[in-house]
Amino acid sequence: MYRLTLILLLGVLLAGCSEPLPIEPPEQMINVKTELLPNKAVVNVQRADTDSDGQAEWVVFYRFDQVGGQGPVAALIYDVVEDLTAQLPIVYPYKLRTPNENYLAQGQPELNLVDLLPETGGTTRKELLFKTAKELTFFRLNRDSPNLPTDNPPMYRCVGFFRSEGGVSFDPAAQEVAVTSLSTEERSQLVTRRFYKPEADGYFITGTTTLVSPYASAIDFPQGIPSDILDTPYPEKIVLAFYKTLGQDNTKLANYLTPQAAKELSEGKLKFGSPWSLDKVKFAVVQELGYYPTQDNSQSTVVTVQVFFRSTADEKSSLVPVRWTMVRVQNQWKMDFPQA
Repeated sequence: MYRLTLILLLGVLLAGCSEPLPIEPPEQMINVKTELLPNKAVVNVQRADTDSDGQAEWVVFYRFDQVGGQGPVAALIYDVVEDLTAQLPIVYPYKLRTPNENYLAQGQPELNLVDLLPETGGTTRKELLFKTAKELTFFRLNRDSPNLPTDNPPMYRCVGFFRSEGGVSFDPAAQEVAVTSLSTEERSQLVTRRFYKPEADGYFITGTTTLVSPYASAIDFPQGIPSDILDTPYPEKIVLAFYKTLGQDNTKLANYLTPQAAKELSEGKLKFGSPWSLDKVKFAVVQELGYYPTQDNSQSTVVTVQVFFRSTADEKSSLVPVRWTMVRVQNQWKMDFPQA
């Protein structure tokens, strides 16, 4: 990549010498906002080595379709590349294209460089991750040749795109994306979490912009088990809390059970679905949950779950259906007896 003196509003580029160069006069500066993108609502400019060539590019974020100064965010990457015709370095923009021309984020995303996909030929390149609490977008450099002033085919190719009002997150160590989905019509306000890992072409099926299938999913509480869970009016929450607690703090399990069921659990007789004894269960994951709507005067009901178990020896069970009879005990829902 060729070096070119390009000074943004954010600061002045300094040469690699022992003493800083004097600040150049305004007429020798390039202003991203007023000269490169005069018709765009630029909100931020960041420096990052987006093509892993050892030189920092300019990542420019801008808004469009604004109402009251707010609107979705898109981004461009400016790089200094060689114009083969003129044999001179020029500043060239590369678009960041998302599936179906979707906007990159609703607010200013955070930019990270991550190791996501294996490289061929020993070349080390990092993927770009743009993230907010509700959006994750991954891009990969699409060429191995030196950067040229052309964006066809795209210089940066989208290899993963996630958006959810319930929230999204990325674990760089496991390369795992978690997507939380809310159901506005669900009385107990439980969420579904789906977990994705990259395959040969990132998080998309090769040659498409269709997400790969999630490798795991779970029914969960939005922010952990509520502190007053035992007083919930929703028996399905009691069942979920039981399985979420299983293997994590077995001393609390009896709180969710009737006295008879708690006695059977302590004696190792309660058939809660696991192929292993209580002390051999590492954790359980509820993948499906069903219930019959209850009223404030209901005294019994049924809650069904589909659950799998992980043993302390790291073995995984098959998906097990369990049907729980629930009863009220002193105005609290308790798990009475199961049918697994």
